[in-house]
Amino acid sequence: MAQIREIKKRIKSIESTKRVTHAMELVEAAKMRKSQVAAISSRPYSSTLHEILFHVKTKSHKKGHPLLVENKSEKQLLIIIAADRGLAGGLNINIFREILRLEIKNASVITVGKKATEFAVKTQNDLVASYRSDEKGTLDLARDLCKMATDAYSKKEVGKVTIIYQHFESTIRQTPTVIQLLPIDISKHFEIQNGNGSSELLFEPTADEILETILPHHVLTQIYQVLLEAKASEHSARMVAMKNATEAAGDLVDDLTLTYNQARQEAITKELLDITTAQRAFE
Repeated sequence: MAQIREIKKRIKSIESTKRVTHAMELVEAAKMRKSQVAAISSRPYSSTLHEILFHVKTKSHKKGHPLLVENKSEKQLLIIIAADRGLAGGLNINIFREILRLEIKNASVITVGKKATEFAVKTQNDLVASYRSDEKGTLDLARDLCKMATDAYSKKEVGKVTIIYQHFESTIRQTPTVIQLLPIDISKHFEIQNGNGSSELLFEPTADEILETILPHHVLTQIYQVLLEAKASEHSARMVAMKNATEAAGDLVDDLTLTYNQARQEAITKELLDITTAQRAFE
């Protein structure tokens, strides 16, 4: 009987956990749909901006812009985008493994997400700034990150600015991705298909003036898009993780229920045998 009570207690506990994980799954599913729409719908703007930047740079007569020209600083600035919480499968650990694999040295770090901050502290990196992912609106956070990155690069405090995040591929697939923000390498963002196409475009004001404005905006747009992709990846990964946890809890309840029924049947059978034996003893 003690075994039966223990099994029944475990079933009740797992069913309670199952209800919690299912509720979390529903919450994350709603957040996932909203974040996925935001990330996917903003991609065309980012892609078109890359194309415009390529054409403007082609028509510009400037020898170099501070955000385009490499400097001699050996220090790097690494922006890490991760989640504030766990329970998202391998979402966070995959980013950290990628950073360790790259063996980035002599780097200052800006983190977005509590887990990224904890990683930076444990690895004893030079932590410049840290944000929680929900501390500010996405655009405000992107503006802060853009200002810190462009200021550090323009002042030649760092020779390279890199951002690492989980790129949203699909609900079940998120890929750790590394992007070089500064210096801007236009060829990596837009592959021109018609080499003479830019000669047909006219710019007002001049291409040089447009380039002066569009380059910081290009960095801001990249960071904003990365934050949207990271948020879509986080909610997708957590929804899938909670769905898997709910299903696993259901399977475990089924197995324990079967064990409970078997144990209960054995107990009933034993009681019947005891009654039968006792009855025969009185005959």
